[in-house]
Amino acid sequence: MKIQSIQALRGPNYWSHSNPKLIQVRLELNEPYNFQEEALNNFEAQIKQNLPEQFQIQKIDENHLAVLFCATALALQNSKVKHLDFYTIKATQTAGIFNVVFAYHNERAGKQAVKSTQALIEALQEGKSPNFSIEQTRISALIELEKNSEELDNLIDQAKNRNIPFLLAEDEFPAQFGYGINSINIEIDKLPESINSIFTRENTGRIPIIAISGSNGKTTSTRLTAHILKTAGHCVGYTTSDGIYIDGELIDEGDTTGPTSAQIALRNKNIDVAVLETARGGIVRAGLGFDLCDLALLTNVQGDHLGISDIDTDEELNQVKAVIIKALKKEGTAILNADNENTIAIGEKTDNKVAWFSLYPKNPMVLGGINKSIPVAYVEDQIICIQSGEIKHKLALLSEVPITFNGSLKFMIQNAMGAALTAYLFGINPETISKALKTFFPSQEQTPGRMNLFEVKGKTVLIDFAHNPDGFEGVRDYLATVKSPMKIGIIVGTGDRLDSDLIRNGELAAEMFDHIIIQQKKFLRGRTAESIIDSLRQGILKVNPNAKWEKIDDEAEALQYALSMAPEGSIITALSNVLNQPFELIKQYQNE
Repeated sequence: MKIQSIQALRGPNYWSHSNPKLIQVRLELNEPYNFQEEALNNFEAQIKQNLPEQFQIQKIDENHLAVLFCATALALQNSKVKHLDFYTIKATQTAGIFNVVFAYHNERAGKQAVKSTQALIEALQEGKSPNFSIEQTRISALIELEKNSEELDNLIDQAKNRNIPFLLAEDEFPAQFGYGINSINIEIDKLPESINSIFTRENTGRIPIIAISGSNGKTTSTRLTAHILKTAGHCVGYTTSDGIYIDGELIDEGDTTGPTSAQIALRNKNIDVAVLETARGGIVRAGLGFDLCDLALLTNVQGDHLGISDIDTDEELNQVKAVIIKALKKEGTAILNADNENTIAIGEKTDNKVAWFSLYPKNPMVLGGINKSIPVAYVEDQIICIQSGEIKHKLALLSEVPITFNGSLKFMIQNAMGAALTAYLFGINPETISKALKTFFPSQEQTPGRMNLFEVKGKTVLIDFAHNPDGFEGVRDYLATVKSPMKIGIIVGTGDRLDSDLIRNGELAAEMFDHIIIQQKKFLRGRTAESIIDSLRQGILKVNPNAKWEKIDDEAEALQYALSMAPEGSIITALSNVLNQPFELIKQYQNE
């Protein structure tokens, strides 16, 4: 038995919405395990003493030991605190390796339960008598160490009964009931007697939460949605792949699309609405940073992350992305892309109301929404429209919406429609949405790393963080509208992506660039630079056997090299965040 990895999920997640606190273990069971029947029965009897009566240890041959592992981990915790009974097991695509998932009381105790369970089962395998009581004592001590006071637990229970969210004290943040402008901080040594004394009957302490996810367009859609709400007068807290913003001010720079960042935004006392970019990695690694949301926008689902974190099929990837849909309140609405097969599949499975957006007014999902009087968005006669029943609102010509580049970028049109429809469902009037669409620009300030154009020494530099085939196709479609004596591409591959995706990115690079520069000095993620470059090269040469491509040394500066070789009027495109600090670099070259 080998523990390959342990991680703690802290919010609604891939495995369960109603059981947010879970330990996930990647467990290798390759070696043979032969137990004496009597020893196994005695061991199970010890476990059952600390499990609810209804708990059943399933005797399934291929994962009996995995089930036994979960049952033991739960029993060890239940010796101190009862009521933990959730577990699930899933075989990976690698024979003998399982993901075993079980509930925990507190994180340290849950992780210790993994180590203690491993020790007990290994003792059993070695023919020794497992010392259950010693491991129980270890875990009981950890539970006691992090135990809340009885008064605080009582207050938390009262809050749960009234659907008031609670955030534990963490680092510099105090304990908090509620979110945003409606939240109240408490001092652990000065607890109120009841939750009713700090929240009136009508106040649940909540603010509206809009969750946004998808393979492409998450950050742009998050920023545009926040821009629309700010234009309408709201104080918005939003998280993106480049930082946390409060009312338009950056307070924390970096990739902030995980649950910890979401809670930092929700702790801010000024915001009256939160727009939270919610990436696949954060969902898989730790779950959501909130329990419920009011609106959930899913831009699209592409397969470029397949094979990562044991998410190997389209259906499994859909389940990851659908976590934000499952977090919707009963009255909440999912906003989904009707031009994407995976989001359609997700929409067909949800019990929540679905509002669809599409490039095409006759899309069947859009027509179905109109018949049900559920708001939809579509493009008709080069105009972004929202329709609810018989009422149609014409928001803006594509040529008036800067991020669409005169309607040449389909993916940006979809981002605009998704954000506009989300804002409409939030309650923003069409006139305000129209104004915001027209004042949101593809710039370093409003959409950093998304179709940003700069003039440098008589040449144009395009910075876009497109990283998968769908993103590359969008850039290709734009470049097809651009007249230039030379189109140079600077690209990089990502090591944890499928070979087929890397090859496809190479094909698309050959379709849109006259000269290709590969600089593979980052994003290796477990592979060699040579293997990644080889996949890109396969794609390039498949489309154009005579393609001009080269790789440059890690020490070289790719953009400087491209500028030196490009004739005046050329366009140089840097994709996939290949450059380090691209905006500072461009400013430096502009000032030379």
